Amino acid sequence: MKSLLKMATTVGVLVGLAGYGTTAVAQAPPPTVQTGPDAEISVDGLHRVDNSVLDLVCVKPDLSLQDYSKVTLGAIRVAYQKDPGNRSEARAGGMPEEANFALSPTQMDELKSLYREALVKKLTEDGGYQLVDAPGPDVLHIEAYVIDLVIKVPTKVTSGRQPSAVGSYASVTAVLELYDSESQEILARVADRGDPTLSGSYASVEPAFVKADLTRLFEYWAGLLRQGLDQVRELGLP
Repeated sequence: MKSLLKMATTVGVLVGLAGYGTTAVAQAPPPTVQTGPDAEISVDGLHRVDNSVLDLVCVKPDLSLQDYSKVTLGAIRVAYQKDPGNRSEARAGGMPEEANFALSPTQMDELKSLYREALVKKLTEDGGYQLVDAPGPDVLHIEAYVIDLVIKVPTKVTSGRQPSAVGSYASVTAVLELYDSESQEILARVADRGDPTLSGSYASVEPAFVKADLTRLFEYWAGLLRQGLDQVRELGLP
């Protein structure tokens, strides 16, 4: 069992500390694992981490990633925040309040592909992890989810009806779970909500812009994961 100091150091690195050394991040209190009788512990034994820049970080209190040099990646799964509302008619002259529009099957497949491509790119580039398709003693398994998906503008504009302009066209929560590939023991869970909208107001959304925005957001999340995994390995903790 690592000491609490080593545990805190490992977790602090794992979350990747968004901001990459900015003054604001440097002055923030370090991430620490909740312990003791008042600790927030999930049903699968993960302890909440305080002071993370991500919305949620939970880890095994004796977390060690030292033995892993390869990864497997599960199928990307997507869930809407609520049932998409574009199955019903929009209000005259605009969109229904708090609308959630559905992606087409092709758009859904592209969303999943963009997330997977971002993870594969960041995890494997520059001498990173080897992507494999089978469990092993040195294989870390990663499950990736897109949940609470909200699409705020129609994905297909009906002829003669234009939606009202909005400053944000979507919001989404990314969830990443780390497992030992052989035992299926869960090691960590991170979650963060983001808005891919780069800037401006959108009446209808140009597919090329949306793809670029989503790629940037997914690579940001994947980059945090890779940064954390690299730094954990560099610590050389037993």
